[in-house]
Amino acid sequence: MIAEDMAQQAMLKILARVSTFDRSKDAVAWSMTIAVNEYRSYRRKLGNRAAVQGAWALEEPTDDDTPEAIAIRNNLSDAARAVMGQLRPEDLEVVVAAMYEGQRPPLAAAAFRKRLQRALANTRLIWKRHYGDDRSG
Repeated sequence: MIAEDMAQQAMLKILARVSTFDRSKDAVAWSMTIAVNEYRSYRRKLGNRAAVQGAWALEEPTDDDTPEAIAIRNNLSDAARAVMGQLRPEDLEVVVAAMYEGQRPPLAAAAFRKRLQRALANTRLIWKRHYGDDRSG
């Protein structure tokens, strides 16, 4: 259950930050960095909560290849594919063009930004339908 929650939180952060993505960089590395940072924040939060409650604090993992980190990455990838697979073709086209060095649709810059904004809103709605919206973490 924790891995699903982590994947959802990471995906929400990725979608919220897609407008800041530098298209000259690797999108998978950028996405995984956000997911790993979300995981580390979660682990720190658990550690802080345990310390306040007098319980033992969880150790920070030394690498990103722990079974839990691998499960989080796999769940995040599966969830992202499932959501992206349900987008309308024109929405998927602009999201892919915004994240990768792909061919942009023949639109004015303002129209592209508006279509991307709509596509991200649709992505969030699909995500919420399938995975809920738990921002209380």
